[in-house]
Amino acid sequence: MSEPVQIKPLSSRRLTFTWLVPMWLMLLVAGLVVAPQNLGTKSWQRQEIWGVDRPLVRHTLARAISANRYPRKITIRRGNKNYPATIQYTLDPQLQNTVAQVFNHFDPDYGVFVALNPDNGEILALVNHRRDGNNSENLALKASYPAASVFKIITAAAAIDIGKANANTVIPFNGKTTSLYRKNVLEHKDNQWTRRLPLSSAFAKSVNTVFARLGVRFVGGKTLFAYAEAFGFRQGLGADFTLEASAIDLDPTDDWSIAETAAGYTRTTTLSPVHGAVIAAAAVNGGRRVQPTLVRTIVGEDGLILYEAKTAPGKKIVKADTAKELQSLMQQTVINGSVRASFKNFARGTMEAVNVGGKTGSLTGETPAGRYDWFVGYAEKNGRKLAFAAMCINRKVWYVKSATVARKAIEHFFRETG
Repeated sequence: MSEPVQIKPLSSRRLTFTWLVPMWLMLLVAGLVVAPQNLGTKSWQRQEIWGVDRPLVRHTLARAISANRYPRKITIRRGNKNYPATIQYTLDPQLQNTVAQVFNHFDPDYGVFVALNPDNGEILALVNHRRDGNNSENLALKASYPAASVFKIITAAAAIDIGKANANTVIPFNGKTTSLYRKNVLEHKDNQWTRRLPLSSAFAKSVNTVFARLGVRFVGGKTLFAYAEAFGFRQGLGADFTLEASAIDLDPTDDWSIAETAAGYTRTTTLSPVHGAVIAAAAVNGGRRVQPTLVRTIVGEDGLILYEAKTAPGKKIVKADTAKELQSLMQQTVINGSVRASFKNFARGTMEAVNVGGKTGSLTGETPAGRYDWFVGYAEKNGRKLAFAAMCINRKVWYVKSATVARKAIEHFFRETG
């Protein structure tokens, strides 16, 4: 007869199992049973395991995005390992297609439109157009375009943030609104022809002499330069794609250099369309500079998430009250300023509750040659927000204004969301 089976006490069985199975394996199994969602979902774990971070994503996609291509299937190379994977972009295909159709309809020599979520920097649209049909270069990533009067946003933000001005501040000026002369800026004297506009009106109508005097008398060169850097000029912006840095050409010790830069009356302070949208976002997100983000997730062929973007509110660059004051200035551009005609009859139907603000800029440039027309701004309705930069370059004929392109995009975005 066989020996009877002896059943050990429970405590003995536990001791035997502990002896047979290493403690680290028990903990791993326990972790999987209790909280399986922890495996491969925490971004720090993914990066630690696969080493796929934002710089590697930027490097991997650099050539494709710069060539205006957005591959869905990629191979991430890290060291000696290759990871075949699929990308989920942040782009809104319907918004992207709507703006592309607008450009195709009007057919400017060059057209760029960038839209992003101002609260986290996710890119919603990145549209390029060329009249000659050659779209092999992503124009939105280049920073060779004169910032023109878009830079007035920086000048206004600096003056407001340091407590030197607000929307109601009056700065007397002489001369035309579109001109800029040394005498009118550096040697101003009130006379019978002197005009007096509140800053909100000077911003809306883009009065160069007012902003030149604001920069020289109220802000100063060093402070203006510091705020330009805080808003992202000469910075990489931390995007997950290769992006040229916008340039600022300012001598803080030269009053005329300060005047030209503060007014945006110079070709050597330049801006990328992506950066333009980032600047506009600060007015509607409480004064923060977001990181432009194009890639939401990267998933391996086995279904594991290799990378997931970390979106954040961004770096605080101006006070929340300053951002609200900027909104007030930017709204006047639409209501009574330089894009009033483009937004005529806009606030009707589903657009009635949409709040829109922005800043125009116009200047002749060389790379590429033509007349540059900017409209950088934001739109908001019931907490849903859009920040954007539209830029059109027309050589000999004005095919379309950038504000018209932006309006079509805003109407689509908020009509779709109700």
